[in-house]
Amino acid sequence: MMKISLLIIALMCSGLVQADILVIVNAKNSVAALERKQIVDLFMGRVSAFPDQQRAQTLDLKTGTPLRADFYKRLTGKNEAQVDAYWATLIFAGRMSPPKQLADEKTLINEVANNVNAIAYVTRQALPKNVKIVMELPAQE
Repeated sequence: MMKISLLIIALMCSGLVQADILVIVNAKNSVAALERKQIVDLFMGRVSAFPDQQRAQTLDLKTGTPLRADFYKRLTGKNEAQVDAYWATLIFAGRMSPPKQLADEKTLINEVANNVNAIAYVTRQALPKNVKIVMELPAQE
């Protein structure tokens, strides 16, 4: 019994047991759903607008946050250091700014709820009515 408990704890700590990640926008945003490539393009700075040409403001968690690392790994296949290096190159070249970083999921949700142009990611949870899900990144991909 002890071995099973230790195995479960080890799996949870190793990141093998993960939650779904939801990509969210303001409920008043005209976008109903986004494809993976569109979200990659937004969060990697390749585009700065939603498909309907409405300006997009990408919101990110602070560097070092486990959810941030998991989001980019699932979305792009890159680890957090690779994503940060990518952005450092773009910033140095003066080409664009990375997503605005916020402290926690609650702050991300509040920002999206109050900004029709915002897009962010959070773990699966109850969301306020003024926020909607445009894509899900399942835990087992």
